[in-house]
Amino acid sequence: MQAANELTGDPIGDTISTMSKRESSETVEVLEELLAHSIHLRDTYKNARWQTADLQFRSLRQLFDGHYKEQVQLVDVLVDRIRALNGAGRVFAGDFLHGTQFSQSLRGRASATLLLAELLDAHESVLNAALPTGTNEDQPNGSWSRDFAVGQVVLTNNEQSLVVREQLKHRKRMLPTQPTWDC
Repeated sequence: MQAANELTGDPIGDTISTMSKRESSETVEVLEELLAHSIHLRDTYKNARWQTADLQFRSLRQLFDGHYKEQVQLVDVLVDRIRALNGAGRVFAGDFLHGTQFSQSLRGRASATLLLAELLDAHESVLNAALPTGTNEDQPNGSWSRDFAVGQVVLTNNEQSLVVREQLKHRKRMLPTQPTWDC
């Protein structure tokens, strides 16, 4: 059965279809960028969990553990959304991290304050990738910014960054009173 626009030669249906494909393609590009940043953030939380395994960091480790689990869920949501938009050509974590600034990070031992600062930076990079900036001629309506997966990423990362920022402020206030091995 042929579509009505094929029978009548109506170019409007073709334009809508082409526009939807273009918007879908733009959304997939943004989701892929968010996926790369989210995988980095997830791995940063995994590293932070490992580095705060000592008893003295129990509450911080619990925080990192909860945020890590939420980031794992976000990665799954992004992968599923990319696949739903037919962008499944390269939905493998290694493909997204290979050759990026993230691929060689997460080595060595770091202080809790440094871990929090790195997590905050990673959250900001995710949020910067997720939120449209200004008016861009290439994105006339920013349809990707209304995608539910992007919304989940923004909400979760915004909430987590606020908690991390508060922890970082608390650590910096407490820094002069703590022994040097605990900063």
